[in-house]
Amino acid sequence: MTAPGSSLATLTAFFAAAPAAARAVRPLSPAARIRLELEEGPAAFTLADGTPRLGAGAPGDPDFTLRLPAGAVARLCARPEAGVGELGLLFFTLLLERDPALRVGVRLHAATGRLLANGYLAVLALGGPRVALWLLRRGLADPRAVLERLRRR
Repeated sequence: MTAPGSSLATLTAFFAAAPAAARAVRPLSPAARIRLELEEGPAAFTLADGTPRLGAGAPGDPDFTLRLPAGAVARLCARPEAGVGELGLLFFTLLLERDPALRVGVRLHAATGRLLANGYLAVLALGGPRVALWLLRRGLADPRAVLERLRRR
């Protein structure tokens, strides 16, 4: 059971209520696994029949880990009506945030081939021109460059 008001409960409710969040994860493979480091402990993001599933406890052999402070979860989930591009830009700005209470951390575990096979770059493409332009302005025109930059963080 997920504690009401927890980051896990907030994320679960967001994926249920935000059409863009559900749309953004559609390209992911059923094999995709993400470890979430939340303030209340580790959690897992997986897909079951194309539907996002979040649960307490770390997944086995995750593709990557996202450290999501409660403040970042609150910001990401504040606008369930936002589009995929808007959510993508918000996520990337939280990656660059200086305030540790808001900064999202990423640690890649899988090789680039597995990340590509599991559909993460297709998710990036769904962000559309707004996300592409934002990345281009930061010298990340090639999606593989995004992965390599994240790998070095």
